[in-house]
Amino acid sequence: MLSFFIIVLIFLENSLVTTLPYNFVAIPFLTYLAYKKRKTGLFIGIIILVIISKNSNIFIELGVIFSLIFIISYVFTKILGYKNINLIYYSLVQFIVYGGYLYLKVSHFNIIQGIVMLFGYILVNYIFIKISREKK
Repeated sequence: MLSFFIIVLIFLENSLVTTLPYNFVAIPFLTYLAYKKRKTGLFIGIIILVIISKNSNIFIELGVIFSLIFIISYVFTKILGYKNINLIYYSLVQFIVYGGYLYLKVSHFNIIQGIVMLFGYILVNYIFIKISREKK
């Protein structure tokens, strides 16, 4: 049920007209999937990828970026665990990989947008860590 709700949120997030595709929910959810669902989370990750790239031809590019985030998150959650103390590490990896992609792809990416992205990822990662602790 949670995955369905998050997928609806991701759909709504990508339906909004914004100047930059922040993907505040989608990117941290990949880390949550890497922690909770492990390898079976790839199917949900592919659904998210299709939702995000529905109106564009960047399916392969985003697939590589999302796969990279998923793999790094999978390794980090195996080594470090999925805890509040590691929140900054996950958020920085997500920001560096996806923010770096946006910096190369979008000509109007600036420092303020980068700060908003980083704090958005920190907040949503915090929420997912709290959700993962409640389910245990």
